[in-house]
Amino acid sequence: MNKVFKKLCFLAMTAFFLAGVIYWWQQKKITFSVIIPVYNAEKYLPKCLDSIFVQNGDFEVIAVNDGSKDKSLQILQEYAKKHKNLKIIDQKNQGIAAARNNGLHAATKKYVTFVDNDDWLEPDTFELAEKAIKQDKPDVLLTGYADIYDREWVKQVRGLKDAEAVPEINRFVNHGLDKLAMLSPFFSKEAHADLYNDGGGVRARFYRKSFLDKHNIYFEDMFGEDIFFAFRAYAYNPLISVLNVPVYNYLNRVDAASKSEKIINSIAKSMERLRQIPEYKTATRREQMLMDDYWLAMYLVGFANLERHGIAPQSGFEQASRALQSFSIYNEKELKSARNYQKLRNMLMGGTH
Repeated sequence: MNKVFKKLCFLAMTAFFLAGVIYWWQQKKITFSVIIPVYNAEKYLPKCLDSIFVQNGDFEVIAVNDGSKDKSLQILQEYAKKHKNLKIIDQKNQGIAAARNNGLHAATKKYVTFVDNDDWLEPDTFELAEKAIKQDKPDVLLTGYADIYDREWVKQVRGLKDAEAVPEINRFVNHGLDKLAMLSPFFSKEAHADLYNDGGGVRARFYRKSFLDKHNIYFEDMFGEDIFFAFRAYAYNPLISVLNVPVYNYLNRVDAASKSEKIINSIAKSMERLRQIPEYKTATRREQMLMDDYWLAMYLVGFANLERHGIAPQSGFEQASRALQSFSIYNEKELKSARNYQKLRNMLMGGTH
């Protein structure tokens, strides 16, 4: 009887030990949830999905079909037959914010990354991301991305050429960024933060899921919903790490919403909403100024896109002027460091409005 009891105890202890090892291994393991909002993307979707399913590692893909009217859902269903880690959420058209939020609710892995249905990843994206995450254990991993224009087919890798010219020893000793560097490259702890300044939105980055859940960070249904999401995340002082490799390919399409005639009006409404969110109201004055100034960059991009497509930019000058006037709460010294304020001011002063 004693021998049986001892054997049972040994087996129980062994099982307990193995369970502990498995738990420890699972805790250290880096896993990814890839969220793809899908809408009328039959032309681009296969390339996007193929670029994800060639990745190595433990990951799930959550594709949210947002009421597509083309063959997007059929394409997803065909891929789901071959890839068991593809989850499909089929919903009525609610917009990209709702699609991403529903994807977030369904995500079960440690880190979340967002991929637009017309973009694609480099084959070693998850391997490089996993290595960077294991090294720094960040709440947000910011990676490089390539800007690819669909008409001109010019591949622009933001900051890469400049970054290569900087000795490695001078590039973020701890591979980390101060959150102010996300809002302006000139307000960071590291001297070369301007080489890694935030491109806006949620593309080319990995978020710790528990961090997003803890602070209830979500998308709002408005223009620039991805920038709002990023601002909300920065408000809670995340540990931010940098992977200076362009692993994400962003297709800068000529038919994108940011290039429509309504862009300036949409920017004005979003800037007004920005100043109402709790994360903005509780931010320091400097942080508020940098968020305001960051948003003025949207006006500059909007005007450039209108002009590029032969649309008279004067129609939006009045709204942009009101945005500048709202900066009256900041003193002269603060305004000097608001670089987009200065650029937009110079542009409007030289225009007819």
